Amino acid sequence: MQAHRRPAIARSAFQEVLLGLEYGEAREHTADIFSRACVESFRESQGMCFGYRFTQVFEATVLHEVAVLEQVPPEQVARLDHRPTATMRQLGDALDHRADLTLVQRVNLASALLSIARPALAETVLTEVRPLATNHRERFEIAWLTFVLSNRQDDTQGSSQAFAIMRDAITAGEVPPGRALDACAQGVVWYLKRREITHDDFVWSVHAGNTLASRAEVQGDTSTVSSWYRGLAMLPAAKGMADKTRSYMESARAAAEETIRRRPRAYELNLMKTYHESSLKEHMYVTGNMDAAVESGRELIALDPHWSISYGELAEAYVRFGQPREAAELYDAAASMGAPYVGHHLLKAAASWDKAGEPASALARYENLAMLVPGNAEVLTSALECAHRLSHPSARSFEAALEHLDSVRTAS
Repeated sequence: MQAHRRPAIARSAFQEVLLGLEYGEAREHTADIFSRACVESFRESQGMCFGYRFTQVFEATVLHEVAVLEQVPPEQVARLDHRPTATMRQLGDALDHRADLTLVQRVNLASALLSIARPALAETVLTEVRPLATNHRERFEIAWLTFVLSNRQDDTQGSSQAFAIMRDAITAGEVPPGRALDACAQGVVWYLKRREITHDDFVWSVHAGNTLASRAEVQGDTSTVSSWYRGLAMLPAAKGMADKTRSYMESARAAAEETIRRRPRAYELNLMKTYHESSLKEHMYVTGNMDAAVESGRELIALDPHWSISYGELAEAYVRFGQPREAAELYDAAASMGAPYVGHHLLKAAASWDKAGEPASALARYENLAMLVPGNAEVLTSALECAHRLSHPSARSFEAALEHLDSVRTAS
């Protein structure tokens, strides 16, 4: 194992966006949907009204990985001290002088920070602005972001409290139907996933959401309708009701297609992306139909071919259906595309190659991981086991690394 050599990992548009909130002109036609939507949202936000749009929220560990790949101190990236682009300097300046901003601008600032995986900074902004809210709409928007932060941090109590505030604001009639429907969808999804809200709030979310969805369909707000039906599909899916699940998913797809027809931009395209992701899970866990799962995965990749996670999602299906070689090849493709989740994809690739009966290929992935994240006990232990089975000389290096790690732990 040559620990001094870092494996070559592609610098993805995602990596550029998390570091600089923009990507180079060369990526204009190759950037993934998340990166495009993230850049568009910040560029278009004037800070004068609520409703900053972001497609997906990543945990802080993803930002740490990006910093490691960029070879910039992670703490500088997390604190926003690292501002390599004009756009990031604009965001940093807003953060530095947030006391001069209006409440709406500060809420949008927290949204922007959340969209590029700075949860600690977003929480700081929200903590400062929370006491300034004077009406239901302001409290709703602050609680919405608080809910997103809490459920990403496994803070069930925080999520439940934030949702209760959102429910009060919606009941008071001061929240636009589209925003209210999004909140109901989040309530359903996170109750079914991890009981992040109370059962009473969950039941309310289902009833209120269905009422709001019918209004939104009439008013043409199809983007929120798509998200609603995708979340609602989790109800029959949890009971193994394949036909009802598919019915809701078809409604989600139809609404997504109509939204894209009206405005074919990145944020809207993300609706179809999440539809394919959910369909993939539907066929993995509800119908058990491998061919349908693979078809959904291939459609996901076709829609967002520069997104590493798309390949990892399909690889996961191949693992579930007992085809480790196909999974290993897809995990390799995901890792080669760069962030996000390079380490995760390499680890999964190694395990899949091992299960496919190719331990030498697995060891090569473990070696790459050990170079990227030196001192990771899980990686070193798995690598050592694989090297021992192959009687590979790298075993000595892994043993030495584990011994060093043990000595450091003992000394501390």
